[in-house]
Amino acid sequence: MSLRRLRVTQLRCLEQAEILPSPGINLIAGANGSGKTSLLEAIYLLGRGRSFRAPRAASVIATNESSAVIFAELNPGEELQRLGVEIQRQGIRRLVNGEADVSVAELAAALPVQLIDPQVHDLVQGGPGERREFVDWGMFHVKHEFLPAWRRYRRALRQRNAALKMTDSNAMDSVAAWDDELNESGMVVDTLRRQYIEEITPIMASKVEKILQMDLKVDYQSGWSATASLAEALAAGLDRDRALGSTQHGPHRAEIVIQVDGEAARHRLSRGQQKLLAAALVLAQNDHVQSCTGRNTLLLVDEPAAELDDHHLHQLVEAVHEAPAQVFITALSDTALASLSPDEVFHVKRGEGGILV
Repeated sequence: MSLRRLRVTQLRCLEQAEILPSPGINLIAGANGSGKTSLLEAIYLLGRGRSFRAPRAASVIATNESSAVIFAELNPGEELQRLGVEIQRQGIRRLVNGEADVSVAELAAALPVQLIDPQVHDLVQGGPGERREFVDWGMFHVKHEFLPAWRRYRRALRQRNAALKMTDSNAMDSVAAWDDELNESGMVVDTLRRQYIEEITPIMASKVEKILQMDLKVDYQSGWSATASLAEALAAGLDRDRALGSTQHGPHRAEIVIQVDGEAARHRLSRGQQKLLAAALVLAQNDHVQSCTGRNTLLLVDEPAAELDDHHLHQLVEAVHEAPAQVFITALSDTALASLSPDEVFHVKRGEGGILV
């Protein structure tokens, strides 16, 4: 699978841009503020349904414009596929092969996108939600039971949390009505996560050892006591849940603890090393998804030189070269990444809307 055409209109400084990328490594070169990262953002929006730079998608729309449009043609195999996203002030329209209002899951299934950017260290340094999202993205692509179970769980969790805030005489019955569904779907999610982490940990450990020369250990914590079942944890925590107005136990509270050389990575490593570790985890997951599905992903790499010395930058670029993915990588110039051998180079200039030339 590869992206063969990308067209972007009125997204940040990109008034109108179109590229015909190589299925291999694509270098996007240009000065700061020219629109390099905006191109990666457009691809990410197509595959994730949201921006990695702003919490509100509408903020990507160019000043004084009503919408931004991203269109792509893919070659997933023999068959041509078309994706489109229109970001409006009031929401997003998503299209796959002419079918309107498709779900984010349908976009993600059509275009699996991974990102390594200057904030990738948040996978190590950030909160548990960053690591859960990382694991769940991989599971979405390789464990097809995950998405329906996760949707059931999220629905039951919303309903139970709403019931916990009730003050009338039916409150307890309303809470209890959702416990079975929360427990059943939650155990499916938990089991699938454990299986996935067990499968991918050796791949991540090998990648970390190669890039960082460190030993990796990953410990999955369910989000409730290891000495109790989820049903028992929900029952025991009911009074606290009611006091706080939300469910305190379950897969939505899970944590993935990352250690290197026997210590917590977030305390052991510098920020540059955290970036390299997180990049290794992303690359390992990329390898695993490709191995399980037979489909290459799209790998977006934004300003890899930031916070890395020459040696570690070389290690990262070498690992990117080996990735079974179509790669889009940004740099200040086409010679800034000395060890990179791109198949295609696109230069971005700040001018008439940041048009590619």
